[in-house]
Amino acid sequence: MKKRGLIILGIVVLLGTWFFVTGYEFLEKENALWQKKVKAAKEDQQRCMARYTKYRDFDQFRTSIRVPYASDLSPERWMRQFNTVHAGMSESEVEIVMGAPDYAHCDVTKDGDKFVGSVWQYVVAVPQDLANSGLNSSLQIMFGPDGKVMDKSAMNMQPSPTPTPSPVATPTPDSSPSPAVSPTPAAAAMPSATPVMSATPAMVPQATPAATASPTPQ
Repeated sequence: MKKRGLIILGIVVLLGTWFFVTGYEFLEKENALWQKKVKAAKEDQQRCMARYTKYRDFDQFRTSIRVPYASDLSPERWMRQFNTVHAGMSESEVEIVMGAPDYAHCDVTKDGDKFVGSVWQYVVAVPQDLANSGLNSSLQIMFGPDGKVMDKSAMNMQPSPTPTPSPVATPTPDSSPSPAVSPTPAAAAMPSATPVMSATPAMVPQATPAATASPTPQ
């Protein structure tokens, strides 16, 4: 009975040792693989950063502006250019359309085991603080590891509302009849009492009696 127990104990120890060694080797392989990925991601990131030495990083841009900051181009002009950018465009094609970014950075995953690409940032307006991204107006263009546009986003780039001109009050004709202007009575033709010139009776010549011949005394 005691011998049987020792055999079972030996088997358990052997199995435990085997599992331990196997698990350790598995973890070693996984760790080596992860280290290899991290190294490759870091190398890809460094190549990206070497390619971007002609662009500013965040700190360089932050120290080069004065807040409040506003771009020379209007938000409407930025959006017209931004809308022509589409997935699959290369970095050089984007630079022709948008110009050089205000700053750029090359990114890896949180664990650092994969290079995910780069981001170009265009800052349009900074009212208070560059770090306060919730108030800033900006454009982002994301490139994949192959240097092609993967995605893009715009923040606080809504066009400013155009003031609506207030309607000019046009005079509305009064519907109530206006009192008719009584014409100034012209001098009414009053019957004049001008006496009518009566016809002067013409002088009718009267027959003058002929002189009677008086008898001459004999």
